[in-house]
Amino acid sequence: MFSANSSLKPIIRIGLLVFAIMGFISGTLPLAFISPAIFSGSQMPEQLPAFLVIAVVNYGFAIILLVVRSKFFKKEEN
Repeated sequence: MFSANSSLKPIIRIGLLVFAIMGFISGTLPLAFISPAIFSGSQMPEQLPAFLVIAVVNYGFAIILLVVRSKFFKKEEN
């Protein structure tokens, strides 16, 4: 896809990694906000399904980015 001497390849690899990390963080934040209510034994908040959907979408997006990064942008051994 890219030539061997392309300077764009490392930039795209780093960008994919940064966006994957951001996806994992943004998927974890809703779960971190809702988990005290889950573990305290109180009544489940009504927003739980929405938070779970947000987390699953963000985790899925981050995993897809990591797979693309590993399949298409392998580092060559010198």
